[in-house]
Amino acid sequence: MFFIKCLKLLSLVIIISSCKPESVLTLERGNYFYSRGNYAEASAEYKKVILRNSNIKSMNNSQIEILAHAYQQLALTQAQLGNQSKDKQERKIDYMKALENIKKAESLAIQGKKRNEYRKTRLGIEQNLNQ
Repeated sequence: MFFIKCLKLLSLVIIISSCKPESVLTLERGNYFYSRGNYAEASAEYKKVILRNSNIKSMNNSQIEILAHAYQQLALTQAQLGNQSKDKQERKIDYMKALENIKKAESLAIQGKKRNEYRKTRLGIEQNLNQ
C-alpha cells in the first residue's frame, strides 16, 4: 500500500515538473512551422507569445527571455519572408519589420550571450536591408 502511494506521488511530481508554460509550447509550434518553411504560420505563433506577454513589468527574467526569443524568431521569420519576396518594396517592408523586432529582442535580452546572438542577427538583417 505504501509503495503504491509513493508511486502515485512520484508520478504526479513527474507530470507536474514536465509541464511547460504555454508560451514555451507556442514558441515550439512556431519553431516547427519555421523549420518546415511555413513562415506565415510561424509568424502567427511568435506573435501570440508576444501578445500574451506584453506587460513586462509583471514578468520574471525567464518570461522576459522567452519574450525576447519570440521577438528574435519573429524577426528571422520576417527576414525569410523578405528573402522570398520578388517585389523590392515588399522585401524592404519585411526587412524593416524584422529589424524592428530584432532590436526589441536585443533590448530585452538579460543574458550577455543572448544579447550578442541577437546583435549578430540584427547586423545580418541590416546588411540584407541595405542591399
